[in-house]
Amino acid sequence: MLKQTILDRYISKEILISWLAVFIVLVLIISGSTLGHLFSKAAEGSLPTNVVFTLLANSTLRYSVQLVPISLFIGILFALGRLYKDSEIVSMFACGVSYKLIYRPLAYIVVPLLIVTTLINLFLVPALRHEYHALVNAVEDKVDIAGVAAGRFTPSKGETPSIFFMESRDDLGKMHNVFLHQTGKERRSSIETSKRASYYLDHAARKFIIFENGLRYEGTPGDADYQTIEYKKHGVYIEDSDPIRTRKKRNEIPTVDLWQSEKPADQAELQFRYAIPIVTLVLAILAVPLSHTSPRKGRFSKMGVAIIIYIFYSNLVIVAVNWLEKSKSPDWLGIWWVHLLFLTLALFLLMKRTQFHKNLLR
Repeated sequence: MLKQTILDRYISKEILISWLAVFIVLVLIISGSTLGHLFSKAAEGSLPTNVVFTLLANSTLRYSVQLVPISLFIGILFALGRLYKDSEIVSMFACGVSYKLIYRPLAYIVVPLLIVTTLINLFLVPALRHEYHALVNAVEDKVDIAGVAAGRFTPSKGETPSIFFMESRDDLGKMHNVFLHQTGKERRSSIETSKRASYYLDHAARKFIIFENGLRYEGTPGDADYQTIEYKKHGVYIEDSDPIRTRKKRNEIPTVDLWQSEKPADQAELQFRYAIPIVTLVLAILAVPLSHTSPRKGRFSKMGVAIIIYIFYSNLVIVAVNWLEKSKSPDWLGIWWVHLLFLTLALFLLMKRTQFHKNLLR
């Protein structure tokens, strides 16, 4: 284990603080956007409110892994850009410091980060995706009257499809001006209307709506045998639909199963999972020569170029994955050529910078 010098600790601290600041800001932006989307679905009645924060935590953890490459890239540019702006790196080079001594403190951050992101992206993220889709599917077709928004028609599927509507709900949970339409077997349907209703769970956790002072219309559309019943209190059972059974999506397949598969689509998914830690490493190498700037230009002078490089890199990875999935590129090539392309760019910029500093890797 190499002993850390004062310079190592100084540079690694600057990079770590900048990366954490960028990472936290990006996570907060993504979390806020996701929370707004989930709340809008809950307000529409298509998502129960009691699962919003569970889905938010799941999404935030998955997205956080994807934010590591860009946040580290920008964090390094911020940190080294400030050192260039304050002429600190120029002073380091004048004292005999080489790029090797700049990459070394960076490695103290990048190596542990690569290990963590690799393990999370290979093993935890697929499980989180499966849990997310399973939870969404489980609640998608269920009507939870406690979470239904007022003023909206809320449909529910199952053996007894229904449509529920309430005009308003008071502070005590009472629903006012309620409408419920259910379709039973042999196209026989029923309509419940009442001035007031309340939500009720029995000892077996079955859902009921207790209608008060209402009317029930029952019959088959097109026939003249409709029955009208007036009542003071009537309970209607709201059937839970069975969980949707869907085939597991490819991004939910455990990594161990992908290793054992020879299908091009599975291999493309596997290489895509490796992409995040590899992109993180390549961008970290690229950020060091790219961060070079003069005091007059400031620490943010390379941000536009950096964002363009990241967008081009990430989109090229997606294109390469699609080509591999559709067998448009050979298996041996995979998506490695994209990483090699940007690694070559990093080495080119590094060689260009060392024309002014002959002590590269000395």
